Amino acid sequence: MSEMHDIEALIKTQNIVVFDGVCALCNGWIKFLLRFDRQQRFRFVIAQSDLGAKLYEHAGERSDVYETMLVFSDGHYYGKADAITAVLSKIGWPWKLFSIARFLPAFLKTWLYDRLANNRYKVFGKYDQCMIPTPEIKARFLN
Repeated sequence: MSEMHDIEALIKTQNIVVFDGVCALCNGWIKFLLRFDRQQRFRFVIAQSDLGAKLYEHAGERSDVYETMLVFSDGHYYGKADAITAVLSKIGWPWKLFSIARFLPAFLKTWLYDRLANNRYKVFGKYDQCMIPTPEIKARFLN
């Protein structure tokens, strides 16, 4: 099977969050999901990995800039604020309530997301290396 078919099969069968592995805010988001995604609906991919680059490219995003968190869910791709609301809508109560933000005007969601993404290292910090999953959570990671 070709690599493109492998990626397509993966995103059709898995709910995936692709995140910046050195971003402290992004790592905090993944820790939040590890705790509150009790049904373990989502799997995780570090953007700086080979698989992360392929998923960015598949979504039509640059694979060397990680300002857009990607979510593949139910065969669809979501980026930026829509990625966050897509995840929140699936992890259950009370977090599902916050997915109402998907109804905000697109320009406002994009503006808010971009302000946070562009300043995430300055405000929240940056790690020297990507997150290394512990044995307890390793099964939730695809790379």
